[in-house]
Amino acid sequence: MPINLFAPDVDQSTVDNLCSGTLIPDKRIPHLIGVTPGTLVRRGTTLKTDDGISYEPSIEDIACILFRDVESADPVEYNGVAVYTIGEFNQNVIEEVMGAPIDPLELEKARSRLIYIAPMYPAPEPF
Repeated sequence: MPINLFAPDVDQSTVDNLCSGTLIPDKRIPHLIGVTPGTLVRRGTTLKTDDGISYEPSIEDIACILFRDVESADPVEYNGVAVYTIGEFNQNVIEEVMGAPIDPLELEKARSRLIYIAPMYPAPEPF
């Protein structure tokens, strides 16, 4: 999916604020992402892997971050889902998506993989 860097209606668009900072996120397509059938896995879900092939949602051992929402009808896997493997991300959004705070040790482990997760707050409204 191409990124729209210019939109004439930019004042009308909505932003989810998942990506932050100036480090350009790198997007890859892993082989398998295991999801529970009939559930929605939201953009910003952190994923872990034990073998580098299959991925599952987890706030521990963060290997990548889900690029877009996924809803699976397949009870085993969903193929061809893009994920961010490096970049800077908003901790507030990720914790909201995951429904739990991320342990500071897990943040440091993710940082060693070039996944920088830190709180980001929107800019205040102008006067």
